[in-house]
Amino acid sequence: MGTAMGNATGRLHGLDFLRALMMSLGVVLHTAQLYLTMPIVDYYWDEARSPTMDVILIVINTFRMPVFFLLSGFFTALLLDKRGVAATIENRKQRIVLPFLIFLPVLAVTMTPLRVIGRYVMANGAFGFDMSLIDRNHDLWNNTHNLWFLYYLIFHLCTAWLVVFAWRRLPDGRRHGVADFFRRGTVYTSPAFLMVCFGLAGLGATQSIGRVSANLSFALDVKVYLYFGLCFFLGWALHQRMQDLATLARRWRRDMAVATGLLLAALIIFSMQGGVESEGPDLARLALSVASGFSVGFYMLAFVGLFSKHFQSPNRWVRYFSDSSYWIYVFHSIPVVAVALLLHDWAVPAEVKFLVVCAGATLACLVTYQLFVRNGPIGELLNGRRYDAVPWRV
Repeated sequence: MGTAMGNATGRLHGLDFLRALMMSLGVVLHTAQLYLTMPIVDYYWDEARSPTMDVILIVINTFRMPVFFLLSGFFTALLLDKRGVAATIENRKQRIVLPFLIFLPVLAVTMTPLRVIGRYVMANGAFGFDMSLIDRNHDLWNNTHNLWFLYYLIFHLCTAWLVVFAWRRLPDGRRHGVADFFRRGTVYTSPAFLMVCFGLAGLGATQSIGRVSANLSFALDVKVYLYFGLCFFLGWALHQRMQDLATLARRWRRDMAVATGLLLAALIIFSMQGGVESEGPDLARLALSVASGFSVGFYMLAFVGLFSKHFQSPNRWVRYFSDSSYWIYVFHSIPVVAVALLLHDWAVPAEVKFLVVCAGATLACLVTYQLFVRNGPIGELLNGRRYDAVPWRV
């Protein structure tokens, strides 16, 4: 479906599509979370459970948010290079800050009742409403919901502005020296890639699972900030090495195999060391964190290469999906939990419920996008413009 590099318009359609896919995978991830065998409870935990859901959650969680933050760093650097600081700040305010401020209260108002109903169903097997079943501080007030990634991205953007401000005050010779340092070697041996992988490993060594997970609290979690900030930095550095996109496109299969092999090694080490109950920075914990860190690093490069190679040519339906993805991410939690609750007493395997909820939530997202978002003020807020309501005129 195209070549690794640009087309007549210069738009990186493949990376646009990759960003959209990572955002939309929230439907799959958060649906699987409802049917885990692992005792992870957020809004609702169904009685139908399967290890298949555990595998889906673990695999997607390994690469999804790291890839998204890498692309955020890449496109922020690209925007800064094309439009300058003032225009980039204005763009990020419109696309990141305002959606967070506008949609977080909406999610709080809609998801909190669903959480209460979900806890009631879990406790009583029937629909009901009892606010005493939730932690009001954590579940109600101190909760960024699924917009946590925007919350942390705002901090990463603020850090980026400070770095750019300081960078522009360095002497030309110092700036060229630093830039040349990060351009050394291949994309795989570059200082930026190695710093990121070892940084992810170091942060992961502080956690029993070997990597850092999301934190929905408003209190800034330094480990989460640094972990995904490293991914943001790698995207920024990759923009300075645009010529390497062609290399990643040629080698994406190898990178995907390396990443998957390292993930399997991490899972084996994790199971051998006793799971989440294991404590202490022993050799197994170190091996787990290094395998996890480099697995995440190679997954990021593999997905960039895959989508740069096979999805670079413009396609109206891919573009439509890319345009709808922001809305899908913002809105999807509502239909995911709502549909799952409606199916709570349906006696079928977890995999069947999973597929029905994924399909129902995706349909709800696309229908609402088409009818109420695409050609209206919400679409303008999320996409930067209002698109024609007819999909084939993208």
